[in-house]
Formats: sequence, C-alpha cells, structure tokens
Amino acid sequence: MIPGAYTPKVEHPGHERPRFGAGSPNETAAPQGSATISGRVYGDDGRPLDGAEVSLAGSGFWPPKSVLSDDEGRFSWQRLPAGVYELRASRGNLASPPVEGILLDPGASRVFGLRLAPGWSLFGSVTDASTGRALPEARVHVAGGLLGAYARTATTDSDGKFSIRGVVGDPQTVYVEVDGYVPSGPLRATKDAPNVDIRLGRGATLTGVVVDTRGDPMQGAVVRAFGGGRERATLAGGNDSLGVTAGPVPPISSSGVRQLALAEQATTDVNGRFQLDELAAGTYSALAVYPGYAPRESEPIRLDPGTVVNDLRIVLSRGFELRGRVIDARGRGLAGIPVELRVPTERLPRMSVSGDDGRFAFLAVRGEVEVAALPYDLQPASESTVVDDGNTEVELVLSSELRTLRGRVVDERGDGIEGALVSATSVAAGGSVQRSGKSGADGTFVVPALPDPPYRLRIEHTGYSDARVDDLEDTDDVEVVLRSGVTLLGSVIDDWSSSGLGRAKVTLVGPTSHTQFTNDDGSFAFRQIPVAVYDVVITHPEYETQSQRVELERPLYVDRPQELRAVRLSPGGSIEGEVRDAYGEPVPGAQVTWEDPPNWESAARTDASGQFVLRGVPAGSVWLYARHAEAGEARSSREVTVRRLETTPAAHIRLPDRVDGAR
Repeated sequence: MIPGAYTPKVEHPGHERPRFGAGSPNETAAPQGSATISGRVYGDDGRPLDGAEVSLAGSGFWPPKSVLSDDEGRFSWQRLPAGVYELRASRGNLASPPVEGILLDPGASRVFGLRLAPGWSLFGSVTDASTGRALPEARVHVAGGLLGAYARTATTDSDGKFSIRGVVGDPQTVYVEVDGYVPSGPLRATKDAPNVDIRLGRGATLTGVVVDTRGDPMQGAVVRAFGGGRERATLAGGNDSLGVTAGPVPPISSSGVRQLALAEQATTDVNGRFQLDELAAGTYSALAVYPGYAPRESEPIRLDPGTVVNDLRIVLSRGFELRGRVIDARGRGLAGIPVELRVPTERLPRMSVSGDDGRFAFLAVRGEVEVAALPYDLQPASESTVVDDGNTEVELVLSSELRTLRGRVVDERGDGIEGALVSATSVAAGGSVQRSGKSGADGTFVVPALPDPPYRLRIEHTGYSDARVDDLEDTDDVEVVLRSGVTLLGSVIDDWSSSGLGRAKVTLVGPTSHTQFTNDDGSFAFRQIPVAVYDVVITHPEYETQSQRVELERPLYVDRPQELRAVRLSPGGSIEGEVRDAYGEPVPGAQVTWEDPPNWESAARTDASGQFVLRGVPAGSVWLYARHAEAGEARSSREVTVRRLETTPAAHIRLPDRVDGAR
C-alpha cells in the first residue's frame, strides 16, 4: 500500500451538480455555524465555463470532494466545517492553479473566481522489473503541492501504459501499486520530463503467529515489519489518519522526514495469525505488540523477491507496571518533565511526561530497563532497574532546583478559557530559558522546569487578544485575564473588473494599529483585534484610496468573525511631470502630491533630473503641490485633469527658492 494514497477499496466521490443554498459534500457531519465557499469558473477565453469539475479538500474533510459548475460557471458549497482548505478546477486538459491556504472561520462566506488554462500531460508505463512484462490494472497516483493535497489517479491499460491530462503544478509526485508487487514512490515528474517509466519488483510475504507463554493464540496483536529496502513515513498513533480529517491520508511529500524503517504492519486474526505482503527484498525483523504484554521482536529474516515465509512464531510475555517520580534537588515533585524508557529488546524508546506531583508510569514493561528524566536544556537524570513483578518504582533526582508555574486563564467574566498558550521566559536567566504550557478545560495551566523568578509571560488564544505579564514573581495561583478579541474579515475588489485586488494595503487605525496586504483574491483577515472603533484605510499604488469606519463589537460566540462589507477601489490615473527651482534647475528629492490640503503621506519623490510620477490619483481635476527643504513649497500653476487608467503628461511645478549648488 502506498503511504497515504487512496486504497483500492475506497470509492472516489462522484460528481454532482451544486445545490445552491443547501447541501454540501459533508452535509451530515457539518456543524452549525459553518462556512460557505462559492464562485465561478472561467475558461481560457475568459468566458464562464459549465461542466468544470471543482474540487475542494482540507482539514474539514478528506479525500477531495467535487461538484460541477452550472451553465453560468457557478459552483457552491454550503455548511463547510471551519478549517483550512485548497480549491481547484479542471475540465479535460484545462485546469486552474490551486487556491491554497483558504482559511474558513465559522460563519465565513468566501467567493472565488477560477480561470482555467491548458495543463500538461503526464504519462508513462508500468512493467515487471525482472521480466519486462507490462502490468495492466496498476494504480497510479499523482499528487502536487507541498503535502500532495490532491491526488489524481489512473489505471494502466493492457500494455501497462497510463496518462493523466490537465496537470497543473511542477513538479508532481507519482506513486504506483499493483497487487503482488512492491509499491513504488515517491517518484518525480516535471513538465519538462513528463514521461515516467516504472519497473516494479515482486513482493515477498511474511506470515506467522503470535502466542502467549502458554501457547494460546493472541487475537488483535499488531505486528510491524522493520527493515528491508523500503522505508515508509509513519504517523503518530500508527494508523492511516491525519487526526484532523476523515478518510485516508494524502500522499506524503517526497521531502518528508524518514522516521522509521517501518515496511508494513498487520493485525492478528482469531487464530493469532498475521500476514505481511508486498515486502521488498531485504532483511526484516517483526515486532509484535499487545496491551498488557511486553513487546517482542523476532530474529532477522532474509526475504527474496516473490518468496513466502510461513513459520515465524512470536511469543509474548505479560508485562508489569513501572512507576516513578521526578524530583528536584529539594525533593519537590516536578510536573511536565519528559521521561524516556529504554528496553534492550525494543527498537524504540517509550516516552511519557511526569504529572502534577512528578509521578509517571509505563505499562507492559519486562526485563532490564533504563529510565531517564530529560528536563529540556538541563542535565538529565537516569536509573537502571529490572522489572520482573508489579511493584517496581524508581526515583529520578535532578541536580537543579526547579520551579513549576501554576495558574489559570480566564475571560472578563471569570470563566476559564481552554486552549490558551502560556509562554514563560525567565528574566533572571536573561531570556535563555523559555517554557510553555496550555490551559485545560477549566483554564488552569502548568509551566514546568523553570529557574527562579521573575518571569515574563505571554498568553495567546485565537479567540482573544494577546496578554502579557512582566516581572512575575509568583509561581502559584497566577490568574491572567484575556479580553475578547475579534476576527475581522473583508475583501478589496477592483471596481472596474469586479475581481479581487491583491497587494492592496489595509490599515486599521484605532487604539492599536494593524497593517497587512490583501491576498491574490483580494481577501484579508485581522485576528485577535481588541474591541474598539477603527478607521479602515485601503490604499494601492494604482487605485484611489478609500477608508471606512468600523465598530468591532464583543462577539456573542468567541470564534464568530465580523465581516466588513466589500471595498471597491476605483482605478486612478497617473500624472508625470517635473519640479524646478527659481532658476529653472531640476530639483531632485522633492516631494510631490495632490489634494488641498496636500496629502504628503501619498507623495512621490522626484528623481535626479527632477522628474516625478504620481499614481492612483482620483479622476477629475486636481491641484499639485511640491516641497523641498531648500527650494521651498509651491502649487502647480493650474489644475491638472486626470482620467482613469490614463497618464497625464507635462505637469510642471516651480519652487520659489533655489537648490544650493544648482548654479
């Protein structure tokens, strides 16, 4: 099985016409107050395109779900779970670049325009590595992007050949699988090298049985094969889920880190038997794990292509609980300290974290072990012991005197806030020691392994404004109040084309000031903004400036954003001209602007020859103003007429004094 690719048994979602106003690809699971995405698809000629497949995927659901654009090119999804998404469209050989990183807050409504352009075609063949025979019905998965958020699939024909049209993005990652053969991938394909010829080797099979010390079969034991010639990336938890989506994991990027040489895993049946298929030729060991029993690894086994090994037997013995406590030099229990358990017969160490009183425990342990407390950047403490009954305990003493910061994060009503990130920096240590913790359901938090106070705290939460506490001396019962923060969403639109305007500067002016630039689709989002009245100023070098006043109110629900009505910017015109001094000499470095009084914040500067260009000037008649530290300030001799999207030339301004050294 290819890591994270679609399994052969998973049916790909069908295409359906969008139903505006109701329904969604995830209708039954979508929560109340969820979001909406809609938009329109255009062909490469700029006209609305019907029948285009519009696909969406992200943290709310997986695999991608698709709808078809209607007769006017429109599409829509309603009641989407809040999260981060990626959107794209295709029809035949036409495809759109992906719209990545779409952030949907609860209740948000986003609109997108997707323009299709000719994509490139990826093709190739799949053959048997030893015989050269074509392999029909091979499953080919092609994914692009950093994480391969979308996977397109194809099946080889009777000649072992395949092709995928309308590919957008470079490079692409290719995975291939055929029953009875070792899966291949990740492989790289590019627009300049679109032909991928894959040779697959026959897989080996390892079967066996897991029993207890009495010889009774153990159903439900997990058996993992390590080694061989092919490493697979593994995820925490040992399953095929990202933990944030429903469905199989998307193909992992070839740039991902190899964590384990885990080749395959299986679960034993009622007779304790297991089977590991499609293993590459190489040497393996099989590790069996079962709750309450100490893990056991087999001796190394050599597998050749196409071979079957049937007689592997793994015997598991009952394990025991190993308990312990982490304390500092004063004998005080330390919470939040990572604790590592190493067992010679286990491939990887086990990890735990000490509780509020410094205590920790490991289950299903047997034999000689080493336990170590790893207090971040401080000296570790370790102990070796033998676990052969249920009463084994160890004490790990750290040489330093450490402190644990305890407190609670609350809102303005005094209710606990869950999920706040509390970061503590030791002022006494010059800021070199930093620790963090997260508040629980009642708002309480613990930040362990700190040196002596004072501390500097920073508290962050997506639904509230950040808070800071400086020079904190207390370590117990610290209370921090977070005030309601607001998410402000908006968009900036070109008034002539009605399309989103990217790289427009949006500034909030109020009790605090915040600035950002719009995304390519014209959208913007300010987060964790304190409740207040703000002026929203939108500027763009090629457009007229516009401002609005907005009152951000305390939300009824913490995570519900407020939306600013769409801001439509009208394209301005340009003015070219020159500034000269009293003697007619060019004035470099002079400021030039328009409006009465002069808008010096939007001023342009003259170049070495006294020339200037003003952009984004509103249509109509305007006076020009220029000033210079030596040559003085003056107004143009006449009004200048400006037309949208046009350049008005030959504007001249003469300053009353001369530039020193000009004559």
